[in-house]
Amino acid sequence: MPVNDLGKVFLVGAGPGNPMLLTKKAEYLIRTADIIFYDRLVNPVILQIANPLTEIVDVGKKPYHKHINQEEINEKIIFAAKHHQRVVRLKGGDPSIFGRVQEETHALFKQNIAFEIVPGITTASAAVASLGIGLTARNIAKSVIFTTGSYCNDQTQMFDLKSLMNGGTLAIYMGMKKLTDILDYIYTEAQIDYPVVILKHVSLYNERVISGKLSTIAKKMNEQQWHQPGILLIGELLDEQYIRYENIKDNSSKTYLIKGPRNKAIEKVFELCETGNNCLLQPDNNITYHQSQLMLYEQLQDQWAFDAVIELGKS
Repeated sequence: MPVNDLGKVFLVGAGPGNPMLLTKKAEYLIRTADIIFYDRLVNPVILQIANPLTEIVDVGKKPYHKHINQEEINEKIIFAAKHHQRVVRLKGGDPSIFGRVQEETHALFKQNIAFEIVPGITTASAAVASLGIGLTARNIAKSVIFTTGSYCNDQTQMFDLKSLMNGGTLAIYMGMKKLTDILDYIYTEAQIDYPVVILKHVSLYNERVISGKLSTIAKKMNEQQWHQPGILLIGELLDEQYIRYENIKDNSSKTYLIKGPRNKAIEKVFELCETGNNCLLQPDNNITYHQSQLMLYEQLQDQWAFDAVIELGKS
């Protein structure tokens, strides 16, 4: 097949979860895609703005479980690019930060398939925004390091702590499984009981935060039975005196089922998400949907407990 007949693949960052934090380009590509391959960390609310006839394919990797491997994902994307004009590979956060984007773009390049990387807001940036601080601050944290607590083949890899010890912020993605080892290593090497904040469901209606020190945070996690993925932020800037907890979502958030004309219902979804709520859009009876979208709706309808149903009129 000539190169000109191949589709284009967009590797798109979906941001930390809140649909209001999508970039305009990300939203446009989701709305106009012919097929979407999405990760587990993509908020399913975001998928509801896709064209009703667009196929959506779950290629997510659930932590600590058997899942589809990267080679299979690459093959699916390549196959799709040979049969569709606009293929969206939707990833949580920013695709270039621990999103394995290099492996996917390399596979596309070898097949002469055009691609484009569309940045998104990374979780660390959204996390400190919720805390009312920055990742850096003059005279407190002059640098930031993004790293991961998860390594190939379960290998052990130590962090470079020079930046942290010289006044920086350490943002650790995918570090919950090895949390105790990570905290013990940093404390042993630095000999400083740095402030630590851990957030989960960043930017979403059920966002939660735990703060403490290297020596205390693991105990707090166990007491509150936190097992979900989260992001670890470590450094002097995470000290209690700087954090503004009023920005964290409270427990008053609700989950709504939205019924009515599709375009009007989507507007309502964005409005409710902006005020810290969660929403599921019921398929419009006057529109034909791809079976994959109907299946996702049924799955979420079974999983979520709704506080209220909002019915929108046609006017």
